[in-house]
Amino acid sequence: MSEKSLWLFIFILLYTAYCFFWGVRGSKYNSENPEQYYLANRNVSSWVFFFAATAATFAGLTVISQTSLVFHDGFQYVGTAFIAITVPLGSIFFFKRQWMLSRKFGYITPGEMYYDYYKSDTIRVISVLVTFFIAVPLLAVFFGATGYLINTLTDGYFSRELSMWVISTIVLFYVTRGGFKSIVSVGVIQSWLYFLTITILGIIIYSFIGNIEIFGKALAKVASTTISSWGNTNGYGGGDYNGYFALPGVIQWVAGLGKNEAIGGPWTAMMIFTFTISFMGIVLSPSFSMWSYSAKNPKTFSYYQVWGSAVIVGLLLFVFTTFQGIGANLLGANAELNNNGLSINTLLPEVSKKDHSLIIYHIINLMDKYALWLTGLLAVGLIAGLQSTAAAFLMTSGSIITRDLYKAYVNKNINWEKERAVARIIMMLIFLASLYLATFAKPAMVLFSGIAISIAFQFLIVLLGLVWFPWITKGAATFGLIIGIIIVILTETIGQQITGNRLPWGRWPLTIHSGVWGLLFNVFVCFSISAFSSVTKIDIYRSHRQKFHDFLNDHMGLHPSRTKLRSFAYVIALIWLFFGVGPGQVLGNNFFGEPGAGYEAWILKIPSIWAYQLIWWFFGIGLIWFLASKMDLSTLPNKPIQANDLYNKPDEVQGEVNYIDKVGTGYGWILILVGMAIFSIIFYIYFV
Repeated sequence: MSEKSLWLFIFILLYTAYCFFWGVRGSKYNSENPEQYYLANRNVSSWVFFFAATAATFAGLTVISQTSLVFHDGFQYVGTAFIAITVPLGSIFFFKRQWMLSRKFGYITPGEMYYDYYKSDTIRVISVLVTFFIAVPLLAVFFGATGYLINTLTDGYFSRELSMWVISTIVLFYVTRGGFKSIVSVGVIQSWLYFLTITILGIIIYSFIGNIEIFGKALAKVASTTISSWGNTNGYGGGDYNGYFALPGVIQWVAGLGKNEAIGGPWTAMMIFTFTISFMGIVLSPSFSMWSYSAKNPKTFSYYQVWGSAVIVGLLLFVFTTFQGIGANLLGANAELNNNGLSINTLLPEVSKKDHSLIIYHIINLMDKYALWLTGLLAVGLIAGLQSTAAAFLMTSGSIITRDLYKAYVNKNINWEKERAVARIIMMLIFLASLYLATFAKPAMVLFSGIAISIAFQFLIVLLGLVWFPWITKGAATFGLIIGIIIVILTETIGQQITGNRLPWGRWPLTIHSGVWGLLFNVFVCFSISAFSSVTKIDIYRSHRQKFHDFLNDHMGLHPSRTKLRSFAYVIALIWLFFGVGPGQVLGNNFFGEPGAGYEAWILKIPSIWAYQLIWWFFGIGLIWFLASKMDLSTLPNKPIQANDLYNKPDEVQGEVNYIDKVGTGYGWILILVGMAIFSIIFYIYFV
């Protein structure tokens, strides 16, 4: 065993020991009732939720893929980092209201909530099926990536399959033994490792490049050429720019990937918008809806939404991950740049376009000559990031299948001890199915994992009816959900395989993501059926559903002192959606200087599109803070949940005092100061 492998083994041993400890300790707190095991007794504190939920939401899905795709597609792909804003935006509109319903009625899984509200076995069963078909392929990807990481960094000493099966077993242990308590406790450390790893990797690239001036000048030379994975934009987006430094238009009327592809790259403004909106599916899925039930109070969500997602994850994706992907091109990984003398250095091995997912492993290997222990630490950081999301999916998917399928339709009178045993068995079966897929069916793993989040996004309509719009009927929500899932499949690669490539369109036609294609048909069907039901007055469950909304409105309405801000909230949200992540993004192509005009023409001395993205990311942080705190979408209820509700803790609120004017994250002024500091530094560096 090499010295590098030894350090990797030491850090993995320390990490697994911590996971094992919480698996054992957590098992002591989940023996009395389902709430303890499935939801950590509904008592997860603000800071624990902040760390664990942030890592579970983002780490596994971005820790490797974001760097590799930025490396391959350039700054046009950096725009997808706006998921740091759109994902918490999705949770802002649903988490608090789901939390309130779960406390009033004692729901443990979303399926129980869907059934109680819509009186629909179909929606409940669909939620189980979707949960299973989302969890298994995504778990396969996370476990497979873990095995590949060990195999690569040990130079083949341990095989991918052996590493994957052995390392992933620790996830199964602490999830099944310790329940949700162990998930969030381990998740805190996993989040720290994730944050630290991405930050250090960005700093490594920056240190080898030299400084921001060298970085900018090197990029300016590349921008004046046509060297990129997608060539030039050829007028799309206003000007003939290198596709690595500009968005190729607002939208392109193409059939999609696999048929005729977009000119200058697939990441048009509409593609970025629909991708980032579809990524909300991660928090709209039944798996993550269940997370909202576990928080001690809804104010907890604001920490996760503002500081965890918008600030920290935004910083990691827009700055540190971007340095990794873009910087790798300048450090030898791009053969074309090397051949044209445009690289700063050739420290990294050349990586082909089809193998771009390997780039993060090569970046880690840069430390082999300097600090082998750091190589081991960074590898464990990637493993922790992958496993944080894997553990979350394994726990919630097993819980949902147990309660919404086995307990609801197979054995309704099962006692708690047997139910917990069944849950553990189901989690083990999901675990084994995912490892089987990762070992023997890699093409299927890739296909199904690619549609998972888009399918979960279709639950948007179900949740809108549940907590916002009582006029959405059971039939409308059901048929809309089914149609949305079908359209997602037909606008992805799997749709072509099912139909024998007979569809006239490819993947993501018109540069619109499959999640939004599904939602468009979902909305049309849902609204049409709801309107028909309203006109014909055949909606017999309207009064039943209205009781839920009366309860929510009674406990959550916007405080009278802020009603005048509602219009302002609509305006700033629409402005941000249009200019930040929507069609207005194309303005960033040359707003701060044309890409090919040279370094001196770049006003902020970085590519215009990147500067534009960073500024609108900062505005997005402000938007999330405003909606969460000032529009009371992630604050305490405006009055206690009263007696004869299942949750009766008046101390969680402050009675008749207008306390709502005092709550929120309380840190808005810090954001303002940080923003002023950033702009002051930029002004000092570039204009003084």
